[in-house]
Amino acid sequence: MTFFRRNSYLVFFFSLIVVFTFYTVISHNAEKQQLGELQIEKGDTLWELAESFSGETPHHEWIEEIMEVNNLKTTKIVAGQSLKIPAEQLNFTPDETKYYAGDAE
Repeated sequence: MTFFRRNSYLVFFFSLIVVFTFYTVISHNAEKQQLGELQIEKGDTLWELAESFSGETPHHEWIEEIMEVNNLKTTKIVAGQSLKIPAEQLNFTPDETKYYAGDAE
């Protein structure tokens, strides 16, 4: 008991570390991404999907993340397969109605 009285600042410091550690672990687990599903069509590749959906994320990092989320061992995907991708990335689909200078009709 005298140890705690003499070193109360150490006990407080270690208690604070323990509380902060538990808070960090719990809050990290609560921040899971919302996932959406994307149906793979004939001819789709992960690289083409990255061009459409990765947004600001570099393509190779996006592909690695998608492979991890979907437990893919290779980059091979097949028509009819559905992939889970972060829901906020579904907003990055290109607008097919926009035409740029040099686009032929």
